[in-house]
Amino acid sequence: MRRDIRSASRTHRARTRFVPALAVACLGSALLIACSSAKTPNPSVTVRSQASEAPSTGAAVASEPTNGSVPCPTIASPPDSQVATERGEAARLAPSAWPAFQHDARHSSSSAAVGPQDATLRWRRRLEGGVTPAPVIGVDGTIYAASNGGVLHALDPATGEDRWTFDGGGRYGSDLSTAPAVLADGTILWPGPRDTLFGLDAAGTLLWSRQFGSFLLSPAITAGGSIAIAEMSGALHMLDITSDGVHERWSSDLGGSGTSYGSPAIGDDGTIFATVGNRIVALRDEGDRGEILWHFDIGSGTEVSPAVGRTGISIFGTNDDFEYGVDAEGRELWRYPRKSLSYSSPAVTDGGLAYFGDHNGYMNVVEARSGCLVRRYKGSDEIWTAPAIDAKGNVYFGTKDGHIFGFAFNGAMLLDIATGATVDSYPAIAADGTLIIGSSNGTLYAIGR
Repeated sequence: MRRDIRSASRTHRARTRFVPALAVACLGSALLIACSSAKTPNPSVTVRSQASEAPSTGAAVASEPTNGSVPCPTIASPPDSQVATERGEAARLAPSAWPAFQHDARHSSSSAAVGPQDATLRWRRRLEGGVTPAPVIGVDGTIYAASNGGVLHALDPATGEDRWTFDGGGRYGSDLSTAPAVLADGTILWPGPRDTLFGLDAAGTLLWSRQFGSFLLSPAITAGGSIAIAEMSGALHMLDITSDGVHERWSSDLGGSGTSYGSPAIGDDGTIFATVGNRIVALRDEGDRGEILWHFDIGSGTEVSPAVGRTGISIFGTNDDFEYGVDAEGRELWRYPRKSLSYSSPAVTDGGLAYFGDHNGYMNVVEARSGCLVRRYKGSDEIWTAPAIDAKGNVYFGTKDGHIFGFAFNGAMLLDIATGATVDSYPAIAADGTLIIGSSNGTLYAIGR
């Protein structure tokens, strides 16, 4: 039996003190109506510093919602600028197809390639443990993928064979997906076993390592080339790489207590967003310290990473029944009624769409600025992965009962692959459109022709 490192109960969750969310009913009409907000903002939860029946599996809901959400006007295709463009962190991250956790520091999970259109497998590769860690991709197409067995593999994208391996010296993780980051100079930052961040060169040779006090989450790279990395203990660290290794500039307890399950995200203006306990926190890097700008608290916990859009709107999921949109000043813009908790980290595309899964098996797509519903795609069980979104707005994700799904933006199912074990590895899309995703059965899958 897998050991679950999340502290929250899988069957119970704290109740919150929310004002009930505003629901808009669309009675007797198949037309979608416009909206400006899915919930009247409730600024009291923000603190600033002084500085129904589910459709059958495989269905897409693009009309009248059954969960009390507010629908958007009909959108036949994804908005322009769906694909994350290179800004900020791209000067320091490798200019590859998928160099980091959820693709980039904002967590757009968006690819410039078109993903697989069917369930054709290019290859599958058995590793030494469950493949919960998320894969990333180097400039030459090399796939960097780890397993809970504690080994990082550099894989040939055509065959899945090892180019090299690096043993981190122990098993790590369980059902929480973390990922390396590939830098422009080829350095690979791997949050691996023994609470250690490893710096490796492109040949897999150890350059340096730094041990922390608890399990490490995925690194995010700032526009200046610094590393923002969180520990599960709730501490956030800002690190710099120098000629003699890696050095800490500052650390923050994020102004509270609790466990962090979320990897930090960084906005275009450099604001750092992190989740810990029952809050999302916004910080500014002041060189020698991290200044907390605001924190947005909820009544229950959060066990996912945040995402931030180009306009500074941050999205995060919770252990209550809602997904939240928060503006750049820390004010609640909307709350979307998932009617379940979520272990699926959200993504925000350049086109302003927010994607997130839930425990009812839906991948939800809403407008990031308003929270109104664009589409919902129905999987087969709880969704524990982030989405991967391709250049056409097709979306790919995995489910607790072991399926890998792909849906076209219009709702047509592209693929459904049963792996036989929970899929909680966050997916990546290669430059040629191949989908790379792991399963806790110990197999990494490359889906594409």
